[in-house]
Amino acid sequence: MPIDSRNIIKPFIEEKGGLMPALHALQDHLGFISKDNIKELAIAFNFSQAEVIDVITFYDDFRLAPIGKNIIKICQAEACQSQNCKQLLSDLTSYFGLEMDETSDDLNITLKEVFCLGNCAVGPSVMINDTVIGEATTKKIVSHLKENDVQEL
Repeated sequence: MPIDSRNIIKPFIEEKGGLMPALHALQDHLGFISKDNIKELAIAFNFSQAEVIDVITFYDDFRLAPIGKNIIKICQAEACQSQNCKQLLSDLTSYFGLEMDETSDDLNITLKEVFCLGNCAVGPSVMINDTVIGEATTKKIVSHLKENDVQEL
């Protein structure tokens, strides 16, 4: 039975600042915020669709499309740049056949760019879901994914 997104946002409509918790609730239930959700939110909160999109796109954690089961965040901050993160990024986009901020068709992998994972001493650093990997290489990343039962690598 499909989830009715209007029921998800309804508890937040009368709440001051309710748009943000409504966005979080929608994304928690649906995985992303669709064009239809944007229309519903705009009507419910008396905003234009452009205003709702502005909020969604301002915050990096909101998504307008489905995201992969495994999110690979590649640090691009200065410390990791000095440890050749640009080459790692190039290797990973080539290996997975994805560009930055793209998700594989099977919704298995998403590549994301971040600026600092707090692991500067052992760059380049990558975060796969909740695991930070220092001195990251394509081989280390693929091994981690295989160890965690990621299909089709």
